Amino acid sequence: MLVILVMALFLVVFVPPLVAAMAFAHKLLRGYVVSLAAGYGMGKEANAATAKRPPAKRSAKEEPAWDFYLRGQAWRDIVHAHRAGAAAARGVIVKRAKEIGEKYFKNPVGKNWFGVFHYLGLALGLLLAFAALASAGVGAGLSLLLLLGLSYLALYMLRLVDVVMLRVRGITMTCKVCGHRVNKVLYGCPGCKTTLHGDVRPGRYGMTYRRCQCGKPFPSLMVLMWFIKQDDKPTLWCPRYREGEEPHQLTGHTGEMAEIVLPVFGAPSAGKTQLITVLIIAMEAMTTRSGGDFTYADDQSRKWAEDGQRKLAATSRPDKTKVATKGGVAPPACSVLVAPRRGTRKLVHVFDAAGEVFSNAKQIQELQYFRIARTFVFVVDPMSIKSVWDEFDSVERETLEERRAQQEPHVTFSETVSTMTAMGVDLSKIHLAVAVSKADLIRRMLADVDTEDSLAIKEWLQGVGQGNIVRRMEATFKEVTFFLTAALPDEHNDAHPSVEAFTGRTLADEGLRL
Repeated sequence: MLVILVMALFLVVFVPPLVAAMAFAHKLLRGYVVSLAAGYGMGKEANAATAKRPPAKRSAKEEPAWDFYLRGQAWRDIVHAHRAGAAAARGVIVKRAKEIGEKYFKNPVGKNWFGVFHYLGLALGLLLAFAALASAGVGAGLSLLLLLGLSYLALYMLRLVDVVMLRVRGITMTCKVCGHRVNKVLYGCPGCKTTLHGDVRPGRYGMTYRRCQCGKPFPSLMVLMWFIKQDDKPTLWCPRYREGEEPHQLTGHTGEMAEIVLPVFGAPSAGKTQLITVLIIAMEAMTTRSGGDFTYADDQSRKWAEDGQRKLAATSRPDKTKVATKGGVAPPACSVLVAPRRGTRKLVHVFDAAGEVFSNAKQIQELQYFRIARTFVFVVDPMSIKSVWDEFDSVERETLEERRAQQEPHVTFSETVSTMTAMGVDLSKIHLAVAVSKADLIRRMLADVDTEDSLAIKEWLQGVGQGNIVRRMEATFKEVTFFLTAALPDEHNDAHPSVEAFTGRTLADEGLRL
């Protein structure tokens, strides 16, 4: 009998509140989940959070790109959706509490005791709903942390793959304007054409692609840019520029292939620009002759080379290189793409600077490309050597005076080498190609010289009083190769054989065999 009374008491006292609690918990959870889904943009009453619009221009803290979902928008969506769910749950609780109060406690002599059961059910329902939400929240949180951890792992793996691929292929990026080696370039959006982006590696703004504020996506990995159409590729810009200047646009196809940086230095009127002009002719002829492809890397390089070739054909002398006033003391490099029939294609940057620069240590220090080059080209005008100049008669001297470098080779060489050493350039790892120019004008003095043999040319230089500079070259540089060059095209606009020999050997030392 006692057992029956206890069971009856249990049914009367505990079951109604428990049933009410379960019903309320179901209603509360349903309201929370429906509002949560709407906060994520699902259902008839979808109310997803508006994505944070990126700024129009980059700043120190933000890029003009849409956030990668897991690194930005996901958290904003989570906060927005759970706030919507919490607001809905709060509304359900307040509404139910008011219903109980109005129904059972409005009349002081009413069934107040029955309302107590409903309030008890509401409290129990809150506990049940909280337990269910806490369990789901812990599971969702762990899943989110796992997903975020995997995304970070993928992010750094992609960065690693990008770096390894570039290093394996020997790919570097050099600014043809300022001569700096660029590690973190600026990316110009291929869509709006005006927006510049900073470091686009996988991260806050995307894993494999970044989406500009204009909506145009482009790869965030350099290796992916090798496989997309030219119109979808961002333009690359050097971040190093002087105050008041615009960023320097990098040469087309930068970052897609290995580079050769070839600095040319020498005294004023030594023949540097003429040698470079014919060197470009030689590269094109040798590449196409063997079945390879030769193209200019940009319109600026094409124009420089074509203007120089026209001037050389018309007057046998290109225009004198002037000291630049913008973007540094030297004009931009002439950049060409060389794809031999066999072997790896290369992007070749040939840097020229006015001879006057090499008499000024401060200006030499601005030639940053000397820091990254593995081969230097030193142009020697033999007519600037006193013993050679004395071999000409008075009529020849009067004719050649304007074409002659007035400064002896050792002056330019000493100033340049001393400055490079002070800049921290390890010249013991550098190959020096010495190009003795204007060989066509001293032909009679070379009768007993094997003009294709480096050792014979070296001995000839020593014989005309250049022993000291030759010994310093060999003591300073890793390797020194001597050439005699006659930088004149023939009637077919082909390079002189001596320049082709110089070009082939110098580029072969850089891993480009024509």
